[in-house]
Amino acid sequence: MSATFSDSTSAPNEPIQPAVGDTFVAGAPLDFSGASLFFPENIAGSTLRADAPIGSPQSAAEAAALSDALCAKISPVSFGDRVFLFPSECDAWRSAVEMVRRYHGVVGRPKRRRFIVCVGPSDATASPPPGLEGDDEIIILRTDDHAAFQAEIDGRTAGILIAPVRTQAGFEVVSGSLLARLRETADEYGLILGFDETFCGLGRSGMLWAHEWTGVTPDLMIARHTPADAPPLAALVVTQRLARGALGGSTLADGAALLAGRALVDALSTPGFQERVQNRSWYLEDRLSALFYRRRAAFTALDGLGLMQALTLAGDAEPMRVKLAAQGLLTRAMGSVLGLFPPLSVEESDIDAAVSCIEMACAQECVSACNFDPLTWGIGVQN
Repeated sequence: MSATFSDSTSAPNEPIQPAVGDTFVAGAPLDFSGASLFFPENIAGSTLRADAPIGSPQSAAEAAALSDALCAKISPVSFGDRVFLFPSECDAWRSAVEMVRRYHGVVGRPKRRRFIVCVGPSDATASPPPGLEGDDEIIILRTDDHAAFQAEIDGRTAGILIAPVRTQAGFEVVSGSLLARLRETADEYGLILGFDETFCGLGRSGMLWAHEWTGVTPDLMIARHTPADAPPLAALVVTQRLARGALGGSTLADGAALLAGRALVDALSTPGFQERVQNRSWYLEDRLSALFYRRRAAFTALDGLGLMQALTLAGDAEPMRVKLAAQGLLTRAMGSVLGLFPPLSVEESDIDAAVSCIEMACAQECVSACNFDPLTWGIGVQN
């Protein structure tokens, strides 16, 4: 989950497009921006007719069957007992919130409607999850202090929402101890704990779901797939207990999105695939670690989890992002943090090329800072 829940094109959970004015070297750019998981979603062989609107009886029936089949694939590889699919993240969040409120109503706690969204202290501009911007019962908590969190809980509190990895105002892997404390608090007060894995889920962390690294299990989770060649697809995963508050019927997701989602889950379930992702993750971390120690003048920190790695600069990361885009490497600037989020299908040669681009940009910065001083570079110095 991103620390800021936003559907704007600049938010970390949204596909990243090159900024106006970015130029690239010849050939396709190397995309480490996290815009897509970059799977080859091939919808060939589908019985969905391309000319049939999704709302027509035939295509709606086929899409419903696809949706049921995809839900049946996701549930066994997650903590959830029930999975609901939606055409947008906004729809998924609205459904999740209403499901929790209805659940509390079913069990005799109808006044429980408030949600505490834990964004941490680093994000001063956080907003509610997409689709919930006008809901005045969504509370943004800009601290991880447990006492402050407990002070927000009252008889109207329904649930807690948090991201296992925060990527809006910077980059932060939320500690397992914090998630465990929230789990304990949720159990103590009868609250629902929800995780936003719209960015860090579906394999990016080196495991299928980022929260699996901590051993903490939520009651609900939202994940999202944004393929390059199909509409987006959002999944709401819940326990059977929480599903008691589910509404009857839902907006049917696009058929192409469902096919792309099925291709993604099939790939993630392929034996050896997650091991390959972990191996690429370790390779990326090793290469960036070596770069970090060579370029300590350029970077102040390196952090990451799986194929989500972040280099912290002394200043704003946007100028570096622009330089790298000009060299054909797409990255993500998050304040002073430069995010590198390659697709799951990344090759070691792609990682080598990306690190070389960053090395070149750092060298150019160094030359510019030295203003080509001959003494600095040892030019013309006599022994």
